[in-house]
Amino acid sequence: MDFLIILVFFLVVLIIVYNVFLVLLDKKIKKLEIVILKAFNKRGNLIPSLYDVTKNYVSKHDEIFSEILSLRNKNLTSYDWDFLKKVNEEIYIHHEINFIFKVANKHPKIQKDSKFLLVRDLFLENSFEIWEKIKLYKIISKKFNNLLVLKNFTIIWWFLDIQKKDEI
Repeated sequence: MDFLIILVFFLVVLIIVYNVFLVLLDKKIKKLEIVILKAFNKRGNLIPSLYDVTKNYVSKHDEIFSEILSLRNKNLTSYDWDFLKKVNEEIYIHHEINFIFKVANKHPKIQKDSKFLLVRDLFLENSFEIWEKIKLYKIISKKFNNLLVLKNFTIIWWFLDIQKKDEI
């Protein structure tokens, strides 16, 4: 009889610790989402610098930058905090940045401009940082979703409203 009581007590403590771990992991994922969004903003704040640096070198400058500036403006004026929506918007901005750099790399004079090289290096550093954070987010969210499946087999799922994380 004592063994059964100890076993039940142990299981209850294990379930409580498991669910506390899930809550803490959920908070960690939310903090990581904020870090990723800040990194996206940091990279997006470099777009005006890229615009100014390439102005003297690229023909049809306004046409090339029209799409990225409209995407950036839409991104800045949006008050939607849906993480996946923001990531999808940033994917479009990233494609436009790649296009602008492909156009800029065709001009040999711009390759010698130290301001352009600095802005390019800053974009590369920020993109690398974003990629590392997104890789970490993918790993943690996948593990979190797998652990969340186990939570649904306990009775505590009624009391804890933890949602599955959408994977990027």
